[in-house]
Amino acid sequence: MITNEDLLKEISEQELLELSDINATGELNQDVIDDALNDAISFIESFIVLPVDPTTLLKKITTDLTIYELKRKNGLVSDEDKELKKENEAYLTKMSNGRLITQKRADTSSSIPDENKSFAFRHRATRRVKKEGFR
Repeated sequence: MITNEDLLKEISEQELLELSDINATGELNQDVIDDALNDAISFIESFIVLPVDPTTLLKKITTDLTIYELKRKNGLVSDEDKELKKENEAYLTKMSNGRLITQKRADTSSSIPDENKSFAFRHRATRRVKKEGFR
């Protein structure tokens, strides 16, 4: 769903190295990053079903939660991180209620036919207002 490049947009390469290197080998530990990502995905799936093509907001939430999990594994969670997690939980709750979309829409065209775009209301061709009886 997200890659290391997505994580590097939020934190520096040095910070990612430090957060993932729990065995102090001085190397990036991809297994630790993947484990944190899986924890974040599991948390998100407790709210919604992950779509095939997630929105940018959902990817950002996944990135934030992955970084949170990496910090949690190292005991470096701050109050700001806890607030960010609560904010992301609020977004996920809205997604689960259907108030926010989770998947990019393939069809961005308008649902209003071309002949009705200039009108404030759409009128069906078969149903007209009866004008009889009006002065």
